[in-house]
Amino acid sequence: MLRRLAATSPMLASLGLGFAFVACGSASPIDIGTDRGIVFDAEDIEAPVEPEEKLTPAEFDSFLDAGWERGEISPYCTRSFEACGGLLAGTWEVEDNCNPTTRNLEVLQGWGQARMALDETACWNAVQRLTSSWSGQLKFENGKAYDTRQLQQKADMQLTSTCLSATLGIHPTDSVAPKICSTIQDESTTCALAGGVCMCSNRTTFGGGASGVYGVLGLSVVIESQPRTEYEYCVDGDRLLWREQEGSLRQVVLKRTVAPPPGTMDPIQPH
Repeated sequence: MLRRLAATSPMLASLGLGFAFVACGSASPIDIGTDRGIVFDAEDIEAPVEPEEKLTPAEFDSFLDAGWERGEISPYCTRSFEACGGLLAGTWEVEDNCNPTTRNLEVLQGWGQARMALDETACWNAVQRLTSSWSGQLKFENGKAYDTRQLQQKADMQLTSTCLSATLGIHPTDSVAPKICSTIQDESTTCALAGGVCMCSNRTTFGGGASGVYGVLGLSVVIESQPRTEYEYCVDGDRLLWREQEGSLRQVVLKRTVAPPPGTMDPIQPH
């Protein structure tokens, strides 16, 4: 997380900059469709690779998308989500992520401030997009939910000299210096200069949080996880349409890979 702190590493001290990365507690993902903040978990950088000013914005944009090709889009992602309930028991494999990318300014600003401590005014448009992609399995068995999915979240940023100088408390310049851009990199953040702007991509992986005792409540399911969470869902044949938490615009499509024994019923959540 970028902070206005005294430099604590030899590399930062050699730059004469009054800032440093600090390590914080464990992070949680920002859910597309909400503005919940998360904490940036990072270690001090010891030897980042100094970027060269050789990429155009379009070239860097292509680099950011590498490995994030969506492929064939599920037909369930082409229509509006409607909760319908149904039998959850069994094992489900993630097939597609609907609405995986957001450019909602409020969500992006919240991410930048909570995760990178970006200046609210000078960096109002620094975070360009936030992409989230689930993979893995959800299993409902013997009254318990087991979420072994993983969430990959990617934030793409364009950090101008004005943004960085306000965030780091340093003298503003016409364009971002290569050494300033390189110090932002860590194990989850890649940066490069393009047209005097520090363009960065932060990629983070989180574990699924929908594990615990579950009970169906109308057209939703309540999972006694930490915290207790209610999810809207719809079972359509061998497909499960799953909405990630109340108020979220993100919908995940899962395919049933293991059916429950005949006569199996989900537990009912008391009102």
